[in-house]
Amino acid sequence: MKKILTSALLASALFLNLNAAEYNLDKSHSSVNFKIKHMSVSNTSGKFNDFDAVIDADSNGKLNKLNATIKVASVDTDNQSRDSHLQAPDFFNASKFPNMTFEMSEFKKDKVIGNLNIAGVSKKVELDYEFGGKNTDQKGKEHIGFSLEGKIKRSDFNFAPSSSTVTLGDEIKISIEVEAIKK
Repeated sequence: MKKILTSALLASALFLNLNAAEYNLDKSHSSVNFKIKHMSVSNTSGKFNDFDAVIDADSNGKLNKLNATIKVASVDTDNQSRDSHLQAPDFFNASKFPNMTFEMSEFKKDKVIGNLNIAGVSKKVELDYEFGGKNTDQKGKEHIGFSLEGKIKRSDFNFAPSSSTVTLGDEIKISIEVEAIKK
């Protein structure tokens, strides 16, 4: 009886893994955005234009792997002077740390947990996860989509340590939209 139960469990696990697939990020339908308080009165928004991800998921939206790389030099706040300042050593220190990275360590139904590395500082973060669904395009390629949202503290990453929380809020809101195409 024990052998039958073990065989059934292994067969179930194998079936679930067969349902998983790797996906290529569709960058034209994906975005990495952020928002932070300025002078305690308004939000300044921005995005990153150059990013990529390794995604392994099943067609029901369960993520098996999510590793992302964001080029910090691609920061875009709609203000060239501010974008240049964000490259400086007191912010992203882009010359020394050209990439931010995220590596998922755990997936829950509505959460993605992993390590975020900004300017050489790595911290565990938790992002809310919402599966957008799956669909097939005219060429027969399967697409999946999902959203990630969360908050981090810039002080946790030693980001802009000389800026007061009045000038630049400590909380950074993150909003990520992903569309990916099955390989």
